[in-house]
Amino acid sequence: MAGKVPVYEMVRERILSRLSEGTVPWKQTWESMSPVNMLTGKPYRGINRVLLAGCSQWGTFRQIEKLGGHVRKGEKAAGMVVFWSWETTRKRKDEITGEEVKVRVKRDRPLVRYYPVFHPGQCEGLAVEALAEPVRRVASCEDVLRQNKPVMAMGEPAYAPAQDVIFMPPVDRFGCAESYYATLFHEMTHWTGHTDRLKRDGVVKKAFFGSEQYGREELTAEMGSAFLCSLCRVETPDTEENAAAYVAGWLRSIREGSAMDVVKAAQDAEKAVDFLTASFLAGGTEA
Repeated sequence: MAGKVPVYEMVRERILSRLSEGTVPWKQTWESMSPVNMLTGKPYRGINRVLLAGCSQWGTFRQIEKLGGHVRKGEKAAGMVVFWSWETTRKRKDEITGEEVKVRVKRDRPLVRYYPVFHPGQCEGLAVEALAEPVRRVASCEDVLRQNKPVMAMGEPAYAPAQDVIFMPPVDRFGCAESYYATLFHEMTHWTGHTDRLKRDGVVKKAFFGSEQYGREELTAEMGSAFLCSLCRVETPDTEENAAAYVAGWLRSIREGSAMDVVKAAQDAEKAVDFLTASFLAGGTEA
């Protein structure tokens, strides 16, 4: 498997490639932003949601064989799944007994691996009834708002960390309710970074417009909004009217940032969603 730096670079290149094609990976249907493993039904999380956006079922070559199917000849893996771990097992001598015991220790740097995966459209022989159906826990947009009770005030969409206030215009200022909630979820993701909550650098520390830290926090909020829309089965609305400028902005930001930025942003977005839904939805495991 590839080492840390190549994997992060591969992730960035995948996302840059889709942006270059005019597709924003985190602006997908709610279902395709909730991809699962076709064998286990386990949901993918973090950056894997973004890498696999566009199809709701994925599996490795061997998993597809276990389901009685096979990858069609000539097909190349359409997706990649990234796994990382900060822990490892090492042997240490027990100070009392003198025996060697296995202990879990934290790595200096995470171990990162990736696996190629395929969607059902690339396979033959798969029985639809054999594919795992995930248990989707659904919240309403108002559930998310009601359970967290952020302080809100009228104004242009923004989050002010110093006052710990979310500013939002009235819903009738938006073209549709979906646009209103997608924007609100963006600001609520910022809200989770406050020093009394997740203490995210992009919120706690002053981030200047255009800086790497500012760009990562904005990407976190974008992904957090998309993940929350998926949870609430809200279709993410089309990007801004000037879609070309919107895409170009993210292309520039991701190109200029470090290779790990986009992965870290997705991790932070998933943590934000877990925080916002912890009181009424069961969490998942990192994949």
